[in-house]
Amino acid sequence: MNQTPSAIPVIDISPYLDGSNPKHVANQIGRACEDIGFFMIKGHGIPLSLLRQVEAEATCFFDLPLETKQKTMAPFGLGYMGQGIENVAATLKEKSTVKDQKESLNVNLPVREKVWPQDMPSLNDTCKEYYHRVEQLAGQLMKLFALALDLEETFFDDKVNHAFTVLRLLNYPTQPEAVLPTQEQMETMTRNAEHTDYGTLTILWSPDSRGLQARSRQNQWVDVIAPQDHFIINIGDLMSNWTNDKWVSTLHRVVPHPETLGQKRMSFPFFHNPNPDALIECIPGCFGEGNPPKYKPVLAKEHLEMKVSKALGQEEKME
Repeated sequence: MNQTPSAIPVIDISPYLDGSNPKHVANQIGRACEDIGFFMIKGHGIPLSLLRQVEAEATCFFDLPLETKQKTMAPFGLGYMGQGIENVAATLKEKSTVKDQKESLNVNLPVREKVWPQDMPSLNDTCKEYYHRVEQLAGQLMKLFALALDLEETFFDDKVNHAFTVLRLLNYPTQPEAVLPTQEQMETMTRNAEHTDYGTLTILWSPDSRGLQARSRQNQWVDVIAPQDHFIINIGDLMSNWTNDKWVSTLHRVVPHPETLGQKRMSFPFFHNPNPDALIECIPGCFGEGNPPKYKPVLAKEHLEMKVSKALGQEEKME
């Protein structure tokens, strides 16, 4: 397991993909999920050229006039969301008034009106191709998660075979008058407030991830700085529920970085969640005498609806 300057583990998953040493990869992932809930992967097989295509197409979309972007809007946080609409901090602190300084295009399959932009076939084709690739990667990671938890490799298969997934294209616009906040100001001057993700796992690519920070179990903020051909992976709340907090759904945020202060920033997270009707309850091996289940069983759909509603400040229902 290699280390980057950010101290986030880097794991080569090719020995799993080629079958040469799956358990070695799974063990590394298990340690990372226990230690900090964040890791980076290489050897995933998705070409950097495709990632660059997604970046280029997203740039074209976000450069459109606001009134054009607003034609692509749908319930449950899908389609376009402008700056200041989302408040992810409220998913943990209901009285939070911090508004995220980003805009986003949020899509899932199948392609449909109001969720995907009309008259942008190149963007849609590129994002569909990317979507299928990261969707497949998410499935492979879920199998690795099962191995890491000493379960059958197929343990999660019937719980994620109709997974609710979303690809988000995030744009943090230029901030010409940005100043570097003090530590005391950091909570309210973030570009994306501290939060945990909601589901099983997130696959993130960013052309420049500086500014992303994860909170360690020692309550220290750790920079997450990834090489451009690596993905950043973190686990979400429902995976933490499944494992009874053996694996941690880590607080993370995007803050002004001294080397990129005020500059435009983009990132592209793919959010993977269980089947909406999956009952999330503590899995074998994660509870026992002296370690009872910490969470009541919950339907994935109910959890996701609660989180999205809090982030958007209004009741939202999954279609």
